[in-house]
Formats: sequence, C-alpha cells, structure tokens
Amino acid sequence: MLPGTIVRVRPLQEVLSTLDQDGTFQGLPFMLEMTRFCGLCFTVSKRLERTCEESEKGMRRIHNVVFLDNLRCDGTAHGGCQKKCRLFWKEDWLSFPLKDTTKDPGPLAQDEKSARLRSELPNGQFVCQSTELVKATSPLSLFDLMSYVRDIRSKTYSVPGLIRVLFYAFFLRVRFYLTGTPFRYLQGEQVQTPSESLNLQPGEWVRVKTKEEIRKTLDAQGMSRGLRFTLDMLPYCGGSYRVLSRLEKMIYEPTRRLIDVKDTVILENSVCRGCHIIKGGCPRENYNFWREIWLSRISRS
Repeated sequence: MLPGTIVRVRPLQEVLSTLDQDGTFQGLPFMLEMTRFCGLCFTVSKRLERTCEESEKGMRRIHNVVFLDNLRCDGTAHGGCQKKCRLFWKEDWLSFPLKDTTKDPGPLAQDEKSARLRSELPNGQFVCQSTELVKATSPLSLFDLMSYVRDIRSKTYSVPGLIRVLFYAFFLRVRFYLTGTPFRYLQGEQVQTPSESLNLQPGEWVRVKTKEEIRKTLDAQGMSRGLRFTLDMLPYCGGSYRVLSRLEKMIYEPTRRLIDVKDTVILENSVCRGCHIIKGGCPRENYNFWREIWLSRISRS
C-alpha cells in the first residue's frame, strides 16, 4: 500500500480477530481511539519502513504499516493525552474498497471494546502505540543500506530529497566533531531557565521568536524547564503560525505515565522531521511542542 492508495479500515470485529490477548498485532496495539474509523475509507499518506521511538530513543525497523491521511490520536481513552500522535495502521487492518465485499456486522458494545483493547493498566500506567513501539519494531542498523532503498521504493523520499536529508544530517555530525556544537538541539547558557505564561488558545496567531531570543531561555542541554528546543524547530523561527491546541497533559513513553505540562502549545503545520537523523530523518511527523516563552502573541486579520 503506497501513498495515494485508497483503503477501507476493516470492520471492528475483523480487526479484533487479528489481535492477540493483549490487543496487539505483531506487537502494535489497535487502540480504542481508532475504532471510530472502522468501516470508513481513507487515503494512504505515507508508508513506514522505519520510525523513531522515544523510550530507547532510536530509529527502528517496522513492517507493513501505513499512515492514513492525517489521522491522529485524540487521547480520549488515554487520560486525555494531548500529543496528537499519528496513528499506525497495519495493512492487515485495511482492505481495498473495490475488492472488499465484507458486510459490516455492526457496532460492538463499548464495554466489549474496552475489554479487548486495553488502554490503562491497574498500576496507572497507559498502553498505546507509542509506548509499545519497541515491541512492535526491531533495531535498525546504521549499516543497513537497504533502508535507503526502502525509503525510495515506499515513496517516503525522492532520490534528491533523500540526498538533501542525508547531507544535512552528515553536516551536523561533522560540525559536532569539529566544534562541539550539538547536532540535536539549540544550546543555551541558562542555569535556571525562565518561564512565561501567555495562556494562548487554539486559533490565536503567534510569532516564533528568533534563534538568539530563544537561546537565552535554554540551558546547556537545550532545555526550557525540561522541554528541549530541537534543531528541527529552527526553520520556524521568525515565522507566524496559528495555535492548534494547548498541551497540558501527555503520556511520557519511557514511564507510560500521564504527566502535566505547563505553558506549552502545539502550532499548526509544525512537525518534527528528524533533521539530525543519519538514517534519513524520521517519517513519523510528531508535532513539535512550543513553550510559550518561545512565542509572542500577534493579531492577524
């Protein structure tokens, strides 16, 4: 299933038949937030051959998975997590509409869905696709040159596009070894980083401050009160963007716990592309998280 292919999400009962007792297929959970898309048609926006993973912070090999349009998790079954991660779809959960003659057996009761698709463990930890990516993937060797071929075949990148991504990642590594400049984040000098609350709301417009203005808010690890300003965010400096949503709570993958977040928003069309990743960036396109101190409110008619 390549980008541009129109597919239908199989009826929920068919999807459930592919899952093990933990509600996963090949280690990847089918989440309650995905059930509302069952029976509907969407367009494949991207095929994944690899993905980043936040628990062990590496690039991992993944098989037979696609993204559909810009479908993202709304967090309703996971404590209201607001990260808006893209949903992973196993090809076994999808069909081609013109060849699919299966009749939808109808909706399942909510308690039956909840029993099959676990979200929260008894100890208060959460289970989602992001927390389980290590189980659903395998390590990707730096010497797996076929990874680049798979990226091109799956249309993740064109040949010129892949060369540009690799060249920039290589440049960042060389600069690091020659000058010590970090290749993942913007380095600051603060010992105790400042904070600012703008109480930004969805739909408001903001200007992202300049690189030097933001640097003054960061510590030596590129963080503002624990949130890192990555090099992927630099291209947005000086630009004007609309606030998509506030980020006040999210699941932190390494601990599987829901944590509170302060003075942070998500901006429209601001996603991480893993510019520093030598394997060719990251196709996952997680939203960047913006501290309000990195932004200034503007009016735009």
